[in-house]
Amino acid sequence: MGLFDRALNLLRSNEEKAPAQKPGRNDACWCGSGKKYKKCHLPEDEMKAAKACSLNCGPT
Repeated sequence: MGLFDRALNLLRSNEEKAPAQKPGRNDACWCGSGKKYKKCHLPEDEMKAAKACSLNCGPT
């Protein structure tokens, strides 16, 4: 792992963590941006979920 990767990991570790329970689409986003969750972090969270599923949901 290079210097850039280590710095990026440090920055990510200081980011706000998502709540244990995902908010509803029309609720305020958990990050405090003032935006609705669907316009702020929902696309990112769905992308992470899809990626995790594709890694774990292989052919049986």
